[in-house]
Amino acid sequence: MNRILSLLIALVLASASSNQDALRVTSDTDSLQEVAGDSTRLLMDTDSMVSAVNDSLELSIEDTLSIDGSTDTLSAESEAPDTSEVAPPGMAKFAMNIKKTKFAYFDTTHSIDRVIKTDAFKLGEELEFVIRYGPVVAGSATMAIPEIKKIKGRECYHIVSEARSSKFFSAFFRVRDRVESYMDAKGLFSWRFEKHLREGNFRADQYVEKDHYLNIAVTDKKDTLRIPPCIQDILTAFYYVRTLPMEVGKSVFIDTYADKKLYPLEVKVLGRERIKTSAGTFNCIVIEPMLRGDAIFKQRGRLTIWMTDDHRKIPVLMKSKVLIGSIIAEIKRIKGA
Repeated sequence: MNRILSLLIALVLASASSNQDALRVTSDTDSLQEVAGDSTRLLMDTDSMVSAVNDSLELSIEDTLSIDGSTDTLSAESEAPDTSEVAPPGMAKFAMNIKKTKFAYFDTTHSIDRVIKTDAFKLGEELEFVIRYGPVVAGSATMAIPEIKKIKGRECYHIVSEARSSKFFSAFFRVRDRVESYMDAKGLFSWRFEKHLREGNFRADQYVEKDHYLNIAVTDKKDTLRIPPCIQDILTAFYYVRTLPMEVGKSVFIDTYADKKLYPLEVKVLGRERIKTSAGTFNCIVIEPMLRGDAIFKQRGRLTIWMTDDHRKIPVLMKSKVLIGSIIAEIKRIKGA
């Protein structure tokens, strides 16, 4: 993860591929720095929700098919994959590793002309969170839909998630992260994604453009990957899951593209609880986002999210295990919902 998500964050949400590999717990100061980075990225590093991608279930940029006009062709040095296996009805077989002929299945029944009517969220919604590590306030985060913009002629929700470390934590590990997505206002899928991470001395920027007419995603104007229809990014996935019906004991699956990888994101519905926060008391449905496969939260442990048990499914509490203890993001204020 820290490569990272911050998820689901964004919600998901909230992780980002960053410099955690460079942080090692070699002293008390280093430990505090890692905690600071994790806590503020809980809502910005939306990779933490989906970190530790399983090799057998991810399509990485190394497996990208070259695009020649509108035709996909295998590179000359790649072996042609075995296509004898038939994909399940309504699913497309995407090559996961051209040389090893691995595949994963993604839903191709969706159309970019779909219309999903929902009042789970709307223009003007803003969620404010306080991030704590034990009794210490580590930072704050916001998730908001401030405007509607047109992307490729289509109206899109402009979703913005920001996280910043508190004054105390900023003294030794300053975080100022911003993640943005553009979500089709009718079909509720991602057209554009960008993240700007400022964490200590670490700096990272990423831009992803999706062309749903050609079914491709282009990262930083150079890396191209074939994608199924109506794919989500780590931020829009968090909003999209709010529109889905949920049943305790069951899972929902969301096709997602993040950090040059394509994977099916599983969200488990764990149960129902009534919780108290600084913004009030809420009846909640409890979910746990993860990837299908064995390598679940290899580096960051479990992420659990409490969402209001109503048609809005507003995230009011998020808890992520870290090296020592847990980091909690608690709703502080709900505006425009």
